[in-house]
Amino acid sequence: MADVKRTGRRSLAAVVGAACATACITFTSSHEGVSLKPYDDRLAGNVQTVCFGETQVEMHLYALTECKQMLDGSLAGYADAVRTSTPGFDSLTQGQKVAAIDLAYNAGLANYRGSTLRRRYIARDFPGACNEYLKWRFAGGRDCAIASSGCSGIYRRRVAERAACLGE
Repeated sequence: MADVKRTGRRSLAAVVGAACATACITFTSSHEGVSLKPYDDRLAGNVQTVCFGETQVEMHLYALTECKQMLDGSLAGYADAVRTSTPGFDSLTQGQKVAAIDLAYNAGLANYRGSTLRRRYIARDFPGACNEYLKWRFAGGRDCAIASSGCSGIYRRRVAERAACLGE
């Protein structure tokens, strides 16, 4: 999460609306998992990580309420950045917004900004954009669509992002 700053006092709901914020927090937290204690994220090159994937905070034991507040703040920053870098973002469906914010949060904003997926959103090619999520299935040099890769959660997340994008 090093490539986005928190939005300060703006909550995720202030950036994307209450219903979308709730959907985004639910989606991301269910796919990210939570650890109240810092750990080395092996898929990210053993980067120290805590809560719902936070890497740019002090590494110590956190309460779940603190982790949830951090997630809201981090997602608000990503949502704001995705929104400003994706013309027409406000007219996307809730599922399309949630999927784009989640991908940027998980894969990085720079990756999202340079993606064909983003360009397809801008071009209003929604079936094409939604199908792009499945291409983001690699982590640590492994194809996470392969069950024995040890990272199948990444692929399940991409399938879920695609489904959210398609409104399924």
